[in-house]
Amino acid sequence: MKKIVLWAAALVMAVSCGGGGDVSGPVDLSPWMGADSVYTFTVKDVTFSLAPVKAGTFAMGETLDMGRFRTPALHQVLLDGFAIGTTEVTQALWKAVMGSNPSPKDVPTAPVTMVSYGDAQKFLQKLSKATGVPFRLPTEAEWEYAARQREGMAGGAWEWCADRWTDDLGDLLTVNPQGPEEGAEYALRGGSALEKNNKPITRKPMAPTTKAGDVGLRLAVSTGEAFPQELYEVLVENKVPRERYKITELKPETFTVNGVKFEMLPVEGGTFLMGGTEQKGQVIREDELPQHEVTLDHFKIGKLEVTQALWEAVMGEVPYGNQGPDYPVGNVSWYDAQAFIRQLNALTGRKFRLPTEAEWEYAARGGKKTRGYNFAGSPFPQVVAQFGYEDMRTRPVARYSPNELGTYDMSGNAWEWCQDRVGPYTSIEQRDPTGPASVRENDQMDPRIMRGGSVATTQDKCRVSNRGEFDSNRFRTTIGFRLAL
Repeated sequence: MKKIVLWAAALVMAVSCGGGGDVSGPVDLSPWMGADSVYTFTVKDVTFSLAPVKAGTFAMGETLDMGRFRTPALHQVLLDGFAIGTTEVTQALWKAVMGSNPSPKDVPTAPVTMVSYGDAQKFLQKLSKATGVPFRLPTEAEWEYAARQREGMAGGAWEWCADRWTDDLGDLLTVNPQGPEEGAEYALRGGSALEKNNKPITRKPMAPTTKAGDVGLRLAVSTGEAFPQELYEVLVENKVPRERYKITELKPETFTVNGVKFEMLPVEGGTFLMGGTEQKGQVIREDELPQHEVTLDHFKIGKLEVTQALWEAVMGEVPYGNQGPDYPVGNVSWYDAQAFIRQLNALTGRKFRLPTEAEWEYAARGGKKTRGYNFAGSPFPQVVAQFGYEDMRTRPVARYSPNELGTYDMSGNAWEWCQDRVGPYTSIEQRDPTGPASVRENDQMDPRIMRGGSVATTQDKCRVSNRGEFDSNRFRTTIGFRLAL
């Protein structure tokens, strides 16, 4: 598969070059849009429909809802908009286009089967010629993205996808992936009625000449809707959307979303020395050096870590393994946090975001109100931090003392995602740094910074200068996040 290897020049190539999938260009489908918000077509009195799928992003692979927990195999995908068949291609439609029905039993409304990959391509060519619409097979990413939103796609019959088969779908974020350029087999998705426990992630390979009684296909077509540019800028280019014009008044703000309140506290901008802070009995790690001068503009930061109550108010349900409304939300990847923020911004009309690593450390130190503590609000971690619990379970927020700004749990409880990619410090003075624009050369994934330590770490990890890192598509019960404006 063509990965987005996020290294400058390679980025453009990875976005523009396809893999093995034969994906046709977009088409205006508005003439076929019906009152039920699906596209409806008719060929020789046989009617079939496709449902639009909006451009967006999702975690492809073994997410929590798919049954994997500790070491999921997944990666983030950005997709343009497309439309996909509301059902598999039926025997009636196949016969209307091809003149005969290859299925073992003649049931017009049932999925057509006993069609090879080559047969499917011949069908698509004839159907496209008959309708003037460039129908195609969905890519694996499109198929899974749609199946996660539409019930009933898994099962029935295995469905050919446009992609050649690969065992490894990769770890880095990809844009409109189309599979490997070479390979002897193609990917099937969804499982069939002959099997159990079919899921949107169920997949297997098959030779393109093979025909089977439980293998068919589903239609797709590109609609031309591009994924939002701001989404690309945040996830790929690491740009930080800011709300500077609304941070001129350094006053707290309280927001209410679906009955759940949360507070954002002002942080007056200033200059501070970022990096390892010497204090008796504490160890400075190499990645905390060199200390360097950083200047920040005004911003606001969440008084609390995002709670499970707020997550549910925004997203509708909480991730697996969470314990109660007053606990920090956990089991969320960096991309999950970004999805929450996009939904929150849609509900509030504001530009919430993750704090940058520099903003996080400055706020944890107490901003201009700092007293120079090595933990967020005290020289003694037992006063401000929940840490060292063997059960590795977070505790309700705000049980311990706040720091100088009034924020809670910036040391301990849950690790907190920051916007920045992982990268080394330099001694150069910086203003509003946002971290590296690309992954480190030897990184196989896209690790992001997390800060603050957790209930499962030692007190050393709870220091305000300590840096943690984790792959952006991974999750743990002890990793959450805090909002910024």
